Amino acid sequence: MGTGIRLARPRAGDERIQSFPRLHRRSTHSLHPRTRQGTETDPAAYGADPADAFDVVVPCLPGFGFSTPLELPGINFWRTADLWRTLMRDVLGYGRFGAQGGDFGSSISAQLGHRYWEDTIGVHLTVMLPLGFWDATDGPKPGDYAAEEAGWARRTNDFLATEMAYAHLQASKPQTLAYAMHDSPVGLAAWLWEKRRTWSDCDGDLERRFTKDELCTTASLYWLTECFGSSARYYYEAAHNLWRPDNSDSPVVRSPTAVAVFLFAPAEEPTMVVEDIRAFFRNLRREIASPIRHIL
Repeated sequence: MGTGIRLARPRAGDERIQSFPRLHRRSTHSLHPRTRQGTETDPAAYGADPADAFDVVVPCLPGFGFSTPLELPGINFWRTADLWRTLMRDVLGYGRFGAQGGDFGSSISAQLGHRYWEDTIGVHLTVMLPLGFWDATDGPKPGDYAAEEAGWARRTNDFLATEMAYAHLQASKPQTLAYAMHDSPVGLAAWLWEKRRTWSDCDGDLERRFTKDELCTTASLYWLTECFGSSARYYYEAAHNLWRPDNSDSPVVRSPTAVAVFLFAPAEEPTMVVEDIRAFFRNLRREIASPIRHIL
């Protein structure tokens, strides 16, 4: 038994450049045709500053896509952060690195900036959740919002009330759901694509933001690797092995952190996301003597 991880590692040509992992919930993001990793490893080829180059490490999350089968129980986002730190330092030899992620990848990146802040030079998130999100007692309270943020509080509460049924099911009965998803490619596609239609900026027209090839590639990766069960269990493990802080530091995430709020960032606005990542880590380059490396 163990945790087999598959990753891609496009590298910058300049030996002085270090690296950072980009982390997302689903491995399919790393294969997205519009998310050209050359924009990060070789920015000069796209008309940008060559000093903004990164090595990019793109691991599939345990139990997702090519990082299957997952035979070890108990793997959740904060334990994945432990794996990524081992991957970056002990396996790939990067002393310090940055982290970028969305969805569960945001939680993994934030955990790297919490537990391993001395190694993690910066964290860039496209979804922002408290690390204690899966603990029902640790969510945002009405008093956490300023008066001018009341609209955001209502929007958050509405989302939690109407859009989280899938997460509650996957966090409580993932195996029951897995039998259905492994039996029906149509059901699996509907389960995945409905979220893209509802959460993306497509105004109900899915193909405004995603091509048929992109949608079918996403569903095919789940279907062909038979990973729905283990990917759904990732929610169960988050809810049943709750995050606990390693220290009483404030802020909880000590690494410098940037947030650009998107739900399907690499797919919908790849250029904007890359430019935001560059700008954030560009400032950090100026503050340290050693160069930066990067994870997806």
